[in-house]
Amino acid sequence: MNKYTITQFQNDFPNDDACLDRIYQLRYSNLVCPKCECDKPFTKVKDRRSYQCPGCGHQIYPTQGTIFEKTTTPLLYWFHAIFLQTTTRNGVAAKELERQLNLCYKTALRMSHKIKQLMADKADKSLFTGVIQADESFFGGLNKNRHADKKIPESQGRSCKDKTPVFGMTDLKGNISAHVVDDTKGTTLIPIINACVDKDNSIVVTDEWLGYSRLKEEFQHVVINHLNMYVVHSIPTILKVSGPS
Repeated sequence: MNKYTITQFQNDFPNDDACLDRIYQLRYSNLVCPKCECDKPFTKVKDRRSYQCPGCGHQIYPTQGTIFEKTTTPLLYWFHAIFLQTTTRNGVAAKELERQLNLCYKTALRMSHKIKQLMADKADKSLFTGVIQADESFFGGLNKNRHADKKIPESQGRSCKDKTPVFGMTDLKGNISAHVVDDTKGTTLIPIINACVDKDNSIVVTDEWLGYSRLKEEFQHVVINHLNMYVVHSIPTILKVSGPS
């Protein structure tokens, strides 16, 4: 198979409109208007990320429900980043995206995470089953160790001001799923668990963090009290001692 080159990429996607058109073609080929049932091709709306029905004017937004939906970063930059991630042997670092696309590091890092997450989801669609341990952690230096002029106020505990939260799950076979998240609220964590864990054939084990409190509505949920349990030798022991919450 011939390698897809940067020259081919630039020819295929010279601007944002070409990128949007590719998304439209992938998502809405042979589209029939859901409002008036017109089967004529939708036309691009000038200066908007939308296409319009020639019959009734109904509009659709190809980026809706995708990683591009609310982004202010040009679609061409996203496509270029995807090209680099998928054609480089070991992927590309966020710092390299920052350099090549002339973006701020925060934007480049977010793009990199989103693209890698999509690639991981594409590579493995199987759901976790059995006993699943879930937990969250925060990565970044301790505020108390910083110089006085670099300390960040009110950054203790679960604050995300100076740390990156990461949510992870693992089963008894050693399979791992890790996700960089914006925060550790239940509205953020539970949808990830829903997407990765088989509800009918799993038990989810977590600590007492309130973000997990609604798990019991859909999962068998075991809560570990860290204050009263210092050493746990096996998950079956946890199940016997704690029981479903």
